[in-house]
Amino acid sequence: MTTHLTGRRAAIFGALAIALLMSAGVWADAGDYAAIDRHARAAPPEAERSVAALARYLTEPAQDDSSRARVVFTWIATNISYDVSRLGKTPDASSVLTERRAVCAGYAVLFKALAEAAGMEAVIIYGEARGRGPGAARTSDGLFNHDWNAVKVEGEWRLVDCVWGAGHLDERSRFVRRFDEHYFLAPPELLIYDHLPKDQKWQLLPRPLSRQEFLRQVEVHPAFFDYQIRLLSHTQGRIEAGSRVTIAIGAPPEMNLMASLHRSDIELAEGHTFAQRTEAGYQIEAVFPKAGNYVLKVHARRQDSEEQGYDCALEYRVHATASDGSSFPKMYLSFQEGNCVLGEPMSGVLPPNKPVRFKLTAPEAEDVLVFCDGSAERLARQNDGSFLGSPTLPPGEAIVFAKYPGQTKHLALLRYRVK
Repeated sequence: MTTHLTGRRAAIFGALAIALLMSAGVWADAGDYAAIDRHARAAPPEAERSVAALARYLTEPAQDDSSRARVVFTWIATNISYDVSRLGKTPDASSVLTERRAVCAGYAVLFKALAEAAGMEAVIIYGEARGRGPGAARTSDGLFNHDWNAVKVEGEWRLVDCVWGAGHLDERSRFVRRFDEHYFLAPPELLIYDHLPKDQKWQLLPRPLSRQEFLRQVEVHPAFFDYQIRLLSHTQGRIEAGSRVTIAIGAPPEMNLMASLHRSDIELAEGHTFAQRTEAGYQIEAVFPKAGNYVLKVHARRQDSEEQGYDCALEYRVHATASDGSSFPKMYLSFQEGNCVLGEPMSGVLPPNKPVRFKLTAPEAEDVLVFCDGSAERLARQNDGSFLGSPTLPPGEAIVFAKYPGQTKHLALLRYRVK
């Protein structure tokens, strides 16, 4: 990594860093710490009466620095809740342990105290951060003051953020507990996406980033790393656009991506974004209803996930210089799960009583039809797996359905307005 990263060099660096870290096993599998994590979560009340007693209990089964650091991280992330009312107060480890509530400074103080009581070296890092992690009021740059830790593991300084490992704040600034091990021994090349130490040496990078370079990065969230998402076209976080923008995102085949467009912290109605698969991952498109500033968010979900929701993976700040009155059709989850690709029509509003050409690829479907105002018209299947047709649609809602082998019902893929 160099001090001055061009867009192409940043993209190459990001992809190489993630690939090398994964192949080298730097990201520890959760199973590696399963026993240690169970031990941390089973701490009895008598072991939690003092920092020294808790450190003794936690490190009983730990055989190395990594395990000692992990058991402390897990206990804090599991037991301490973020409480914004603690802002401005000077925390000490004993009070945080007793009250079980703190802001980032309290988490960092307690981690340092427990790590040192366990015989390890640890420091508190002061800096700025961005993202969904708990933090104080944001600055005009979208950053907020933040504290985290470095701990020496087998003679090497490693980075830890217990508060972001514990959870995040929702839209109403309420703490949502969600254990996230991405922030345990986080690789410096990845933590620099959302953590900027005031002392550059704690970036732990061969050549540290300036604050300006930090701000130019895409704002990413843990899902970006967890789901192995890659930036293919736009590697800087700020985009100058006309009335629309198209972004290429790399993603594994088992991932589903979707996008949402926001203005003044309000999500705009459906139809302003469209995400569909490409050979390399996904193509994200957005149209802007008027000139101005927007936030374009990309969300991710594993196809086999038992949870229905998507996790926000990354965000772009977009300045649109023109307006676009068009919209995209509404996409249903079945469209993505069926690996479908829409060729046309891309407009979400169709003209009534005129033939409209449809071209849709649905590789595994045996039947695709367009339903509108009580009548349906089938699209003709082609040899390449696409479906073609030019139905004449009356005013109303037009929904594209697909039927798959072994299923008795058609599944909704897309919805258009005909008016």
